[in-house]
Amino acid sequence: MKISVIGINQNELESGKNLAEMGNEVVYVCKDYEHVNNIKKGYYTNSEKEILKNIKEKDVIDFTSDFKEALDGANMCFISEGEKDNDTSALFNILANAKEVGANMTNHTFIVDRSALPISRAEQIKETIQAELNKRASNLTFEVISDHRFLRA
Repeated sequence: MKISVIGINQNELESGKNLAEMGNEVVYVCKDYEHVNNIKKGYYTNSEKEILKNIKEKDVIDFTSDFKEALDGANMCFISEGEKDNDTSALFNILANAKEVGANMTNHTFIVDRSALPISRAEQIKETIQAELNKRASNLTFEVISDHRFLRA
């Protein structure tokens, strides 16, 4: 199964690594092209290094700044925001990511919202993705799972 993970913070890296160890193809997507490029070259932060140094050759993990590439053929997509974000900016980022998902998904996808915001976002995420699918005149289907502990590493 192909799984897209939006973000490259410690929780996303741990979860994606575990999903890859289970035999899934994991693609991390981050809009920061330079950060993605550095990771691909092997230049990590200390926390990234601790997680990524144990990836086995058989594990299929990739990094990109291109949402289209990350979501092409993905069956599942994780959306979350760092715990340091305030509620307003976190919700803005989650909905911006949901918009990217709707604009770029290519098949039925399970969208997993793992943010720890104290408000329910599932309906807003659904509406945002559906609006993008409508713009594309697409009849693709999706499900939204909203649980900040879902497959948490």
